[in-house]
Amino acid sequence: MEDRRRKLILHTHVDNPTWSGAKIAKQLDIAKTTVCDVLRRFRERNSVDRAVQKKRRSGTYDRQLNWKVLRTVRANPGLSEHDIAQKYGAARSTVRRIIHRAGLHSYKAIKQPNRTMKQSLVTKTRARKLYYQVLTKYHGCLLQDDETYVKMDFGQLPGQKFYLSTARGDVPAKFKFMFMDKFAKKMMVWQGICTCGAKTPVFITTKTMDSKLYKEECLKERVLPFIKAHNGPVKFWPDLASCHYSREVLQWYRDNGVDFIEKEFNPPNCPQFRPIEKYWAIMKRKLKKTGKMARDAAGMTRFWKKLATEVDTAAVQRLMGGITRKVRSFIRNEEK
Repeated sequence: MEDRRRKLILHTHVDNPTWSGAKIAKQLDIAKTTVCDVLRRFRERNSVDRAVQKKRRSGTYDRQLNWKVLRTVRANPGLSEHDIAQKYGAARSTVRRIIHRAGLHSYKAIKQPNRTMKQSLVTKTRARKLYYQVLTKYHGCLLQDDETYVKMDFGQLPGQKFYLSTARGDVPAKFKFMFMDKFAKKMMVWQGICTCGAKTPVFITTKTMDSKLYKEECLKERVLPFIKAHNGPVKFWPDLASCHYSREVLQWYRDNGVDFIEKEFNPPNCPQFRPIEKYWAIMKRKLKKTGKMARDAAGMTRFWKKLATEVDTAAVQRLMGGITRKVRSFIRNEEK
């Protein structure tokens, strides 16, 4: 504000000491807050002039801290802002500002299978065979199957849990804690998903999967009817579990005319080629949200079927889409 206007407010106040700040503001057509600030400044410092603002310290120290932070980030990008700030005795906001000005962004690390040398060689060989001898020559549907274990108490499934409260712990115990059994009861869930978006009927049991159970309940009762009812050709892509490629099961594939991917074309330890793993994660997250418990296999089946309808055809197609592209990308990255 100009000095002239400040002085005008002060003179008006001196000439009319009983006037309120609001009346002076109305008389001079100046904002009330401005008038009050000027009068308060006069009472505190006996002056209407603004105090000279101190300049922010800058120079060698700031430049040195900037250099240290960036050097540390380049040496170890996995350190948090808190760790860097604690290391140099700086404020976390200062470290965050330095990182932001340098154009650095935070990214989530991607999970990668920790393969042995032998596994890596086998994976490369089979991925090339899969791509060049199978995927590039086949234009029908791909059906993937797998099994997973699901805890009967859905609240104990992996994942974070949050609650809203004005203070920590100010809610009932069922919201405040995640009660975990040391040896929680589980059930095995088997299902298959297709690139066209269809899903096979689910099979749930308390037993352990073996060749006989897999052949009778999964292949004969669910996979074979699914393939026969399909509009076009279907190539079956089983998981690499030993029971999926046992001598008994391989003979069943051939006797029933099931077109399947041979073991020598099936790369091991490649979750990026198995979208059904993401399907399991989606279903378990939906089960956990219910917070309920399955009493037996029939109850688990009812829960699973109901929630599986929420993963519609389009969602399954998105999951299964781009498998050929992913295999090609894997081969090219490995060849570099």
